[in-house]
Amino acid sequence: MATRTGGVIVAAGGSMDGGPAGCSLSGMCDRDRYTPWSVNYTHHDRTYTSMHMALVIGLVAKTSEAKVLYRLGDPEWLSAVVSRLAPTPRWTPLPVRRVSEVIELLGT
Repeated sequence: MATRTGGVIVAAGGSMDGGPAGCSLSGMCDRDRYTPWSVNYTHHDRTYTSMHMALVIGLVAKTSEAKVLYRLGDPEWLSAVVSRLAPTPRWTPLPVRRVSEVIELLGT
């Protein structure tokens, strides 16, 4: 449902997960001993490109590798990262490398 195509598939009765949790990110929080965590992202003004999705996945992976996932909860740091990553062209060959460069520039 994050794209027009996804919305049409769900509306047509397709097999894609739909409804309020159709576009969500979930995981387990180690903070409270593996407490399930989830957030929906269905109400954004624009759709996400495949490059944006690759950058988000890379950002979570790289902050996890560096053991600094808590930085994703820092609004100033996250805003600085997003403002540098958002204009990344769709044809960038190695988006995870771009994420690494930005994280190194801003510090982890």
